[in-house]
Amino acid sequence: MSWLKQLFSRRRQNRLSEVFATRQDGRKVLHWPSPDDFFMDVRYGVRVLRKNPGFAVVAITSLALAIGANTAIFSLLNGLVLRALPVPHPEQLVRFGAQSGDEPFVALSFPLFEQIGSDQKVFSSTFGWWGDRLSTVEINGALSRNDIWAVTGNFYSELGATPELGRLIGPEDEDLRATSPTPIAVLAYNFWQRHYGGDRNVIGKVLKIEGAAFTIVGVTRSGFTGVSADRLPEITIPLTAEPLLAGDSDVQKLLRRPDVFLLEAAGRLKPSVRFEEAQAQLESIWPAIRDALTPSNLPPAARSRFIGLHIKVEPGEKGASALRKQFTKPLYVLLAISGLVLLVACVNLATLMLSRAAARSHEIAVRIAIGASRARLIRQTLTESILLSVAGTLAGFFLAYWWSRTLAGFILGQFFNAPAQLNLAPDMRVLASTAAVAIMTGVLFGLAPAWRATREDPNFALQRNAQKFSRSTGRLGKSLIVTQVALSLVLLAAAGLFIRTLKKLRTIEPGYQAQGVLDASLYPKPGGYKNLDWVNYYQELTARVSRLPGVESAGIAKMSLGWRAWKEDIRGIEASDGGAKVDFALVMPGFFHTVGIYPQRGRVFTWRDDDKASRVAVVSQSLAKKLFAGREPIGQRLEITTEPRWQKVEIVGIVSDASLYDIREHASPTVYVPSTQYGEIMGWSQLMLRTNAAPVAIANAVRQTVDSLGHEYVAKTHMVVETIDRSILRERLFAILSAFFGALALLLAGVGLYGLMAYNVTQRTQEIGVRMALGAARSDVLSMILRETLGMTSVGLALGLAGALSASQLVANMLYGVSAQDPVTLAAVTLVLTTVAVVAGWIPARRAMRVDPMVALRYE
Repeated sequence: MSWLKQLFSRRRQNRLSEVFATRQDGRKVLHWPSPDDFFMDVRYGVRVLRKNPGFAVVAITSLALAIGANTAIFSLLNGLVLRALPVPHPEQLVRFGAQSGDEPFVALSFPLFEQIGSDQKVFSSTFGWWGDRLSTVEINGALSRNDIWAVTGNFYSELGATPELGRLIGPEDEDLRATSPTPIAVLAYNFWQRHYGGDRNVIGKVLKIEGAAFTIVGVTRSGFTGVSADRLPEITIPLTAEPLLAGDSDVQKLLRRPDVFLLEAAGRLKPSVRFEEAQAQLESIWPAIRDALTPSNLPPAARSRFIGLHIKVEPGEKGASALRKQFTKPLYVLLAISGLVLLVACVNLATLMLSRAAARSHEIAVRIAIGASRARLIRQTLTESILLSVAGTLAGFFLAYWWSRTLAGFILGQFFNAPAQLNLAPDMRVLASTAAVAIMTGVLFGLAPAWRATREDPNFALQRNAQKFSRSTGRLGKSLIVTQVALSLVLLAAAGLFIRTLKKLRTIEPGYQAQGVLDASLYPKPGGYKNLDWVNYYQELTARVSRLPGVESAGIAKMSLGWRAWKEDIRGIEASDGGAKVDFALVMPGFFHTVGIYPQRGRVFTWRDDDKASRVAVVSQSLAKKLFAGREPIGQRLEITTEPRWQKVEIVGIVSDASLYDIREHASPTVYVPSTQYGEIMGWSQLMLRTNAAPVAIANAVRQTVDSLGHEYVAKTHMVVETIDRSILRERLFAILSAFFGALALLLAGVGLYGLMAYNVTQRTQEIGVRMALGAARSDVLSMILRETLGMTSVGLALGLAGALSASQLVANMLYGVSAQDPVTLAAVTLVLTTVAVVAGWIPARRAMRVDPMVALRYE
């Protein structure tokens, strides 16, 4: 054995020389691997992985799925929440506007905007826009609904925008002293491509918006989204041209009304001014500006609301977003869930690599004996794991590119009625996080096996066959399996809670019959509402569509069931009646029967309830009980406090309770008012039809019928059940993604447990043969392996249940109808994991019980 001693002595010297190098002055310094050493490690790592293609494919696929999911969710989060607007110095932008109480951010009137711009001292300039309005656009005779923005003359210049073609709107297009506007339009790049095929001769052509002709003067560059993070201003016009969309050319009418809140506003900070200073200054000048511009002719309720307005100031760096408030927390939660999946994948690979390291123990011992240091071997093992993680990251990055755009399209397509997009192009933040994940995962699942393999005694290893090197992977391998099971249970519990939430929401009865109801959006043809006899027109329209084959009934409402709530404050005339904030709907005769909201007492609306009849209303049962407990509601009068025209309306009927807008709000108190009594607001409504025919066939027939009357056209149709599905978009997204992540974690846990137990059975072949030679039954061998499997699984389940109970509190407010500690969900996922563990242990256990004792006793 003297040759072994010589080898170990030389190994110690080589190990020291690899860690330390001697400089010319005799000082010891750390020795860093040279590029040649690095490339040698890489080449060796590639050769090792090529010899184990099955393992490499499993490892890379696992990492690709986990890293791809993480990168996709982070890309969405980056595009919606973290990324700044693609404009010069976005950190200088500050948004400001009027707000009432805790209501969402609202806009300014032009006089308020102009006065703030005049009095402020913190901005180099202020600019405004009136955006996010769908209008009817006519291009070569074809009508469509598009997002129109009206902007101040400095809108584009303050955002540093340059044209792709022609020119953009400038100060010369916004003459506030003019009596007639400048009818020009600038097209968004995507709109230009979609409707004009990228024709570079588009400049000078005319398109019509709400029947008014606008001359195209320019096209913006691709990717320009204005001040929005997720909406595309498809067409922009000068702010002073906005009255043309309402068939009016009086610019001054828009500029004189301080109580017409249309304009959103922003300013660009002066170089030396901080956001906090701007916020303080705007808040200090606001009361005087508001009080000076409060109209004296407002009704008391409207005047009180105006005086109660306060100014809200917020950073504008990331732009406005209708999605951000609703989806920021969900995306962070999904990122955490996908991070746990990645951790499960790393633990799984650590388990598999631990088994590989044990199988290579003889090779490692020889390398140590001939002089390789432990640091050198650890570096080699880590190189192999990082190669796997880099390959998995590259594959995951391509998956993330597709997944992120698919998810964004799913969210945007269901949330918005007009084209929208998120900027999902990889930036330094996404690339840096992906690179960090690649390195972190490689180190995470490679370090433990490397450390474990190099701690074995080489004397012992050289005297034994590699397959006899270790009877098991030891406590480290078992600890990894326990961790994997625990993490998988947490993920499965989250998936179960979100799936049960979605199921609960889909079983809610909204109080109306959504199945079989088609919703058609009606919009005016150019000039279609001019001098229109509203009541006769809509009476004829509903009569015609009701006679279509397959249509059982029809009704019209100025609202969409299951979408975008309309709330109003109401009170009874008598002081004892009290008040409430209720759902509000403007409807026409036929609506209640069509959607299945049935009269309980009194009557519903008829075509005789026109502008010549006394003002009436219908209320829901819950509102009648709330306001008029113990008294007869029929004949009582209500005040809808925000509108002078809805004062002292008489209750003529009570209908069944329904959750018109949000199905989560069970039996929400509701007031219905006949729009036939308010002709000026009867247009832009929804035609609803109860049908037993195919939706596509009915939709085409309805379009033709509406078009034949010459006043309106149908922009789009959808089933009401589809709208309800849109209203629970967040829950659907959670259920789909968490189910995917949970299934992936379950698969990884099963593979990891099977791999460990299969390896252990292989290592213990001789032991099993001895046991069977001494009289052990095959069932004893089976129970021995299963006991070991279930023992590790039980510990993991216990830890996982504790983790799931703690983690569920973080998502408790995102659940509906399900407790965060739902015992059904926890029991179900525990049973699923136990079943997977039994299967993963049973397969190698069956192999063990079939071992021939004579063969096993000669096993090397």
